Amino acid sequence: MRLASAVALSLLALGIARADPTPDTRDTLAQQLAAETQTLDTTRATIDGKIKDADAVRVARLRAAYRLVRAPLRDDATLDDRLAAARRRAAARLLLTRDAAERALLVDENKQLADANERTIVASRQLPTLALPETLGWPAKGTIARHYGTLEHERSKTTLARHGVDIEVETHAKAVAPAAGTVRYAGPIRGLDQGIVLDHGDYYTVVGKLGDLAVPVGTTVAAGDTLGRSARHRVYLEVRVKLGAGGLPIDPEPLLSSP
Repeated sequence: MRLASAVALSLLALGIARADPTPDTRDTLAQQLAAETQTLDTTRATIDGKIKDADAVRVARLRAAYRLVRAPLRDDATLDDRLAAARRRAAARLLLTRDAAERALLVDENKQLADANERTIVASRQLPTLALPETLGWPAKGTIARHYGTLEHERSKTTLARHGVDIEVETHAKAVAPAAGTVRYAGPIRGLDQGIVLDHGDYYTVVGKLGDLAVPVGTTVAAGDTLGRSARHRVYLEVRVKLGAGGLPIDPEPLLSSP
């Protein structure tokens, strides 16, 4: 159940597998992993530089704080002089504490990036052995209304990434399993109304924008089995290969069998 929840939460915008998928699918995944590795390496280099800068600043402040602590007060120092010295020492301690906390955050961030990089390396090694889908059934009768990939938001003009496809269907159309699998999640998915996450071994499919759901978690379904009905006039389909923490999406459109 924990895995199912993680998969469902990661889908913010989220037939039987055949042994020899099209080379393009595997190549696309390899390119995604390579791009992810490059981004992680660049980010880690940036964080390393920030840690070095933080260390240099901390050393300078340590020296300054040491001089403040060691600086003797004159025998004739007034109460105001003593209070001012105490405030300077307190300010120096505060700066040192803040510097140490900021450095700890950078070190922790770098460790998380290193862990992510290791997961990406492992995923790259796993890629050749995965049984990826070559064909999928349509989750509902209709036509593709929105394609996989990037698009520009009509009003904000912001570039958005779509990890699946929208299928234009009749209102409250029946939605079915695109391939044989096991229901790992059934319930609300942000931005997709209700949805079903199906586990097919080395990849997941997500059928979303549903209203009524017909199958509970744990159900084994065959291709074409009913999952529920569309909430309105569209059904969403996403395919995620089990690589990395949240999986890597691939374009489901080329995998759909002829209607």
